[in-house]
Amino acid sequence: MDTHVSHSSVSNSGMPAIRMLTLASIEPSPTAVQQRRRARYDAAALKELAENIRAVQVIEPIIVRPRAASVGPEGYELIAGERRWRASQQAGLESIPAIVRDLNDGQVLEIQLVENLHREDLHELEEAEGYETLLREHHYNVDELIARIGKSRAYVYTRLKLLSLDKRSREAFYEGKLTAATALLLARIPVTKLQQQALKAITQSWNGEPMPLRIAQRHIQDHYMTHLKEAPFDIKAADLLANVGPCGTCPKRTGNQPELFGDVKGADLCTDPECFAAKRSAWGLKVKAQAKAEGRDVLSGREAKRIAPYGVHSTLQGGFALLDSRCYDNSKGRSYRQLLGKDFKAKTLIEDAESGSMVELIKLSEHSDLLKAEGVRGERGNVSSEGERARRLAVKTETLFRERLFGAIRSKTPPALVGNDLRLVAKALWDMAGHDACLRLVGIWQWAEKGKANEVVYRCDTKIAALSEEQMRRFVIDCALVNEVRASSYDTRKPEKLLMTAKRLKIDIQSLRKTLKGEQLARSSKKVASKDKARVKKTAA
Repeated sequence: MDTHVSHSSVSNSGMPAIRMLTLASIEPSPTAVQQRRRARYDAAALKELAENIRAVQVIEPIIVRPRAASVGPEGYELIAGERRWRASQQAGLESIPAIVRDLNDGQVLEIQLVENLHREDLHELEEAEGYETLLREHHYNVDELIARIGKSRAYVYTRLKLLSLDKRSREAFYEGKLTAATALLLARIPVTKLQQQALKAITQSWNGEPMPLRIAQRHIQDHYMTHLKEAPFDIKAADLLANVGPCGTCPKRTGNQPELFGDVKGADLCTDPECFAAKRSAWGLKVKAQAKAEGRDVLSGREAKRIAPYGVHSTLQGGFALLDSRCYDNSKGRSYRQLLGKDFKAKTLIEDAESGSMVELIKLSEHSDLLKAEGVRGERGNVSSEGERARRLAVKTETLFRERLFGAIRSKTPPALVGNDLRLVAKALWDMAGHDACLRLVGIWQWAEKGKANEVVYRCDTKIAALSEEQMRRFVIDCALVNEVRASSYDTRKPEKLLMTAKRLKIDIQSLRKTLKGEQLARSSKKVASKDKARVKKTAA
């Protein structure tokens, strides 16, 4: 048997000559590509190939190269065709057809990678790791890689992006918990902590099964991408954070990597919510410093929460209004800024906890004369009026009643939907709920510390998935009724769903109202007595 092949020998046609080499003279390639592939050989498929070879021999030759520093008989390193070589051993053959080529390490890796690309069972992450080796260790650039393997630029970039998966995500991908498409969704999240959160949500929160691709896409876009148009800061600013440039040229902006974000509608989305939050915080500090220098006040944290408990774009407490909000007592529906003059500058700013923006704020009682001169009618221009106080008390009383009614209904939650259907309904109702409703649900279910609801409201999927069936039934009822719990002076409709449900559950509505009224009268009497006592004490002094 001729095992001593001339390395440069070719056939008359100019193609490399095929020689028969002994199986014993050949050793498997030690490259990482082959080691990964070897770990996933299908024993049954290899046995089937051995039976086929026993019957018809090896038709397609393997590729080898001379082994470096061989001792004794000439030896070879197996470059391509390891399954055929192993199957030939199982078939009891002594030799195999081979092409001997002089190849450097880069050429070896390229051949093995190209051969692997034709495997039906090639794992996408294996492929990406092979590309990475060519780029890092053998100094290929992306254009050379694209030309060599015959794939599109988008294909190569999406494969290489899989290398951004953290260790846990890679393990889940290899274990089959992720598809290539869902793995790419995770790989595009640049923060490891957030990537792991998304991994948990995608693999565990969909009825115990991984999320379908479309649901996973929506989940990640809703929770881990931010529209730059919603940024309160100037996205062109290059000095908000050290060593972080403007958003427009950032590689984490979807529009700057179109090959990776072809499924995302919109080029101006930030994929790094932590960087976005840090920029927003830095911008807020600059605004506060500037406002302080101008002699203006900035309300944030607890102060802002006291005035805007449900967000700055909901009903504000304490007789405040946003300068740019519409004045409903003006017949032309103009904003307060328009009424007070385009050059008017509010002395107070309030931070919007949801967006991070700073919004100008005015106290209506301080500008009642100007507003009246501009034709503002009604009592909202004068927050100290008896009518306004009565209206606020009525709203507060109605809200307290609705809360009592809501609690009574919750205590009598009936058995209804069960199993996966119940969970599906619960998740659908949560997804359809407005932001304010979700904040209330987070508070009702105590899913966040006090004042932290805004921070967790977009990360409640796992909380919902963890609910027991009994809790899920109550949650579904909560979602259906929560929008009617809070009364509003601008919406005089009755809480029909609350009242109808209470009636069906035989809850005594009039008794609830009577009890609440008695409690309010008792508190009011106590408050008056306390004031009278303080007045007498002051007079005596």
